[in-house]
Amino acid sequence: MTKAGAWMLAIGAVVLLVWLVVAKDAEDPRCGFDRMSPGDYCSSRKSGPSSYEESKSDAAVVASGMLLVGGTLTGGGVLLLAGGLVRDRLDVPMTRLRERRRTRGAASTPQARLVRKIRGTNVPVVPRGYSAPQVDALINRIIAGLEGRGPAVRAGTSSNGIKIFPSFSITSPGLDTSAVDKFFAELDDAMDRL
Repeated sequence: MTKAGAWMLAIGAVVLLVWLVVAKDAEDPRCGFDRMSPGDYCSSRKSGPSSYEESKSDAAVVASGMLLVGGTLTGGGVLLLAGGLVRDRLDVPMTRLRERRRTRGAASTPQARLVRKIRGTNVPVVPRGYSAPQVDALINRIIAGLEGRGPAVRAGTSSNGIKIFPSFSITSPGLDTSAVDKFFAELDDAMDRL
């Protein structure tokens, strides 16, 4: 679109330059290369003799047609160029908007809501409890399965995917065992409802 606009603008500019010459002939008509004066006649093989007034009128008609064509081409070229520049400027934000809409659509799935809930859960740290890196590793595998980046992983005996029975090491300090057990039981129930 930008290239077409540049061509239209260039052609329109050339037509407007020629119009300047023809407009001068509408004021002072020519016969060949000589300027005519009122009362002069010009003979042509194509059109026959024409008076000064007829030559002036003919040149005015041609000049107005050239002005219309040149102005239209120039205006159209400017509009195409501006439209192309605006489209190029808007292309990146529109691509981002489409990506945001696609992501927002994916983020409203039950799996996406469950992942947000999992990420928003905080388990208290106690003097002796489950190993935080081991719990985090299992949670990351469960999230990857929910997001489709890995196999479906469940924590519990009722799982339909890979069966994992959490047997975390006890560390000092660690994550509260009752809170972690409750979290995985609730997560298992939520995954059953998906």
